[in-house]
Amino acid sequence: MIHLAGKNMISVFQKSAGSIVSQVSVLDGIAGIVLLGGLTRGFADKHSDLDIMVFLTEANGGLRSAIRRIANDEQKKTGTEVDLEIHPLEGFERRRWTEVDRWDFCSAKVVFDATGKVDKMIHAKLAVPEEFWVKRVVVCSEHLKWYCCPPSDDVSTIVETSIERGDLTAAHYCLNYGLELLIRILFALNKAFLPPPKWRIIYSKELRWHPANYETALEEILRIRSLSKTEIERRLKLIRELWSETAARIMSDMALSPQMISKYYVEKVLHQGNVR
Repeated sequence: MIHLAGKNMISVFQKSAGSIVSQVSVLDGIAGIVLLGGLTRGFADKHSDLDIMVFLTEANGGLRSAIRRIANDEQKKTGTEVDLEIHPLEGFERRRWTEVDRWDFCSAKVVFDATGKVDKMIHAKLAVPEEFWVKRVVVCSEHLKWYCCPPSDDVSTIVETSIERGDLTAAHYCLNYGLELLIRILFALNKAFLPPPKWRIIYSKELRWHPANYETALEEILRIRSLSKTEIERRLKLIRELWSETAARIMSDMALSPQMISKYYVEKVLHQGNVR
């Protein structure tokens, strides 16, 4: 569970969810009910919504209206903002899931499943091949190499090119992008789907593995005292230290050296033939 400041109102959200579920689950035509969001991730505060998804056995306008009335009544009674989605199960099964969908459903809780189809669908949608994670690590690592973490000191990067061109703002922005690439790599190394941007930093700290000094380095990388070259070099050094430890982890977990990453990128991402 993530650790955030503020009052955790999870018990209030659980009570409201229980009330809605108990009323909706007895209606005819309900295939399943799933709880999502902060409610299932363990933290909900005054800024949170109560996220509920209801699946129908078939499209039914009258049933949809009845479900919304139940949710609206609970919202009026408790003041808890209810974010309700209603979908025919068959149509939702055909929908192409985004990365955020997958991240959200990783912590979803199926609280009603008439025939077991909802749980089966979620497991099928969350299943991705090993290649999914490898490719993400490769693409982000190769881009990170270009932007700020080259394989050797004699190779110039986009950050350093921006400095030479006199655009220090661009150099800082490229460092920000380099950090984003590194975070994407960390999620992929942990075989974790990428959260939306507002949660990305928070949940990156909760990953099973990240560099030893990750949180401290993260704060220092995000702290920009000036647009000076000295400040760029300070931030660049920190990112490269994180990358060094991450690259070693990529080698141990995926057996991919920097040279092998480049080879994979050219052959399997760009499809440009064999690279020696």
